[in-house]
Amino acid sequence: MMRRNLFGALSGACLAMLSACKSEVHEETRTAYGYNEQGLMEFGQLSRAEWTNYMADQRYIHSLVRPDVRIRLNLADPKQHRFAMARLKLADKTPENSPYLFQAMERRRQQHLAKGYREGLLPQEESGLLATAERQEMHYIPVANAGETTAVTNDGLGAASSTFPGGTNYTYLDVSYTDASGYPLGSLGWTQEYAGGYNTTVNAAGDLSLTSLKQYAVASYKIEESAANGFEDSYLYTELGSETASEVDEVPMLETPSVEAPKDVAYNDNLISVCLNRTWTQDCDVDLTGTEHAVKLPLKGSIKIASSHVFNKAHIDGLREDLKNGVPRSDAGHVKLVLTNVGGGCDVTDGSTVVAKMAQFWNGVALSPDEKTLSWDLTGDNAAFFDEGCRQMQDRAMLSMIIPLPLLLRLDAGSDKPYRSSITLSNDPAMTRADYTLKDITITNSCLAAGTEIELAAGKSATIESLKAGDQVSNPYHPALTVMDTAVGFEKVPMVRIRSEAGRTLLMTEMHPIQVAGRGMVQAKALREGDVAMTKTGPSKLVEVSREAYDGKVYNVKVGSDAQKATLAEDQTVVYANGFMVGDGQIQRKYETLAMTRKDGSVLARLPDRWHRDYQMSTHGK
Repeated sequence: MMRRNLFGALSGACLAMLSACKSEVHEETRTAYGYNEQGLMEFGQLSRAEWTNYMADQRYIHSLVRPDVRIRLNLADPKQHRFAMARLKLADKTPENSPYLFQAMERRRQQHLAKGYREGLLPQEESGLLATAERQEMHYIPVANAGETTAVTNDGLGAASSTFPGGTNYTYLDVSYTDASGYPLGSLGWTQEYAGGYNTTVNAAGDLSLTSLKQYAVASYKIEESAANGFEDSYLYTELGSETASEVDEVPMLETPSVEAPKDVAYNDNLISVCLNRTWTQDCDVDLTGTEHAVKLPLKGSIKIASSHVFNKAHIDGLREDLKNGVPRSDAGHVKLVLTNVGGGCDVTDGSTVVAKMAQFWNGVALSPDEKTLSWDLTGDNAAFFDEGCRQMQDRAMLSMIIPLPLLLRLDAGSDKPYRSSITLSNDPAMTRADYTLKDITITNSCLAAGTEIELAAGKSATIESLKAGDQVSNPYHPALTVMDTAVGFEKVPMVRIRSEAGRTLLMTEMHPIQVAGRGMVQAKALREGDVAMTKTGPSKLVEVSREAYDGKVYNVKVGSDAQKATLAEDQTVVYANGFMVGDGQIQRKYETLAMTRKDGSVLARLPDRWHRDYQMSTHGK
């Protein structure tokens, strides 16, 4: 088997001599979300003997588990433990610069030994990590391709992603691209986050010219500590390319995917707006009003083969039949919705089970008569169903789709050559290269009760339900503002009733913003008796703040043309509702986002003491 020299081919003479070349740290950020550091593996960290063991250990682990099945490593098994230690060493993690990380790994190894885990086995209670119906922790591979949709030859790409509800104390995540034997075709990409873990993605490239094998693997290892789950790890890998790992007569090529849904079809604001219990007349791309217990998104598109290959119809039919009959298929791909503001995500489901599957997706798949085009249609009543755990407001939600593509190169009778590819559709900005980049997705809510009087520019008033785009409303900072959009829906959560000492009263949803003296814009749920609300006639103290069940319709407006807003300062697209100065839908979205944003502060102050030394010793965390 022909291979170019790994060390010289990848990083020049220093790697050929196995010197300790330092990793290239290509991204480091300090944000309100925590400390994030990314880098590429240090080839010189492993000796030739360690490289031999590392590749053998990876093949050994792959012999214990199927592709696309996520597992916990059995650290009582010397080979699995040695593999985990080598993976960390490639990322320049040592007991000296990451003392608590290695202490925790050793403690986990001792726990596995005490439980009697034997060599050659995976932890029985942890060997298959299945999804649930709730918003959950995730570790998955969103990209694994050999450049089939690009014109660039020998250009493979892999990525790994992780998300955790409420974040983690520490997350280490890596991804590697190898041939079928475990031979590295590029640098292992890694990332670590302290006081983060809400949404993490890392990429790895593969130079396919480094091997004559035509079967490849993308693998990822994750280590994580959270208040909810303690210290854990997980590992998974996927395979792609020729299923026989041999030379192929023709490399498959795919056209760029065509996507019809989800798209920004309303208002053209480069956002896919998902309306939960409210429908924006002008800016609601996905209307979920009336869908009370789940998020449903329309998915529709197609992918066409540009080479001599065809789709493997028998494989697709078998996949569809197994999923229909409740037989799990790890090679079914995934459609995930990740809530980046709060962490965690949900899988697409069948809408009637507690375990996420892909039966609904593959039920919506069809092949063209010539078997050259695969299309999927999950629209209307068949829209992709995500569980209730993800039904909450988000300034930004991430949709990740990886669609496996079983292909065939038809030669002589009985000599078809199978090949496995995939395409990725995503709006993850950290992903190096998706086959199709979706626009950002927002999930919104907030409104006023029917009958609320909105003051018009002419001095009269009108009920909020009677307003329409083009109407002119009164505003304290501008002669008049134009109504640009209106929303209508319902509210299940008890609403907030306020009453001022002047006798004004207003019923609104708990997320609706209102102007309060000394506090600025405040969401209704944070109001308290004694607050001084701003009204048409001046400040007025609130003498009542209560909760009230409501079964009527609720409404909202967005006001201000682009020209009008250009003359306004922050938080000035307000209206007078029953005389109270309240924010419109644009201000509401801003404060929903702020409420969901993780607050700034010292990373050390948010980290448990046990992680302080590791953080301080990290490359840029001193």
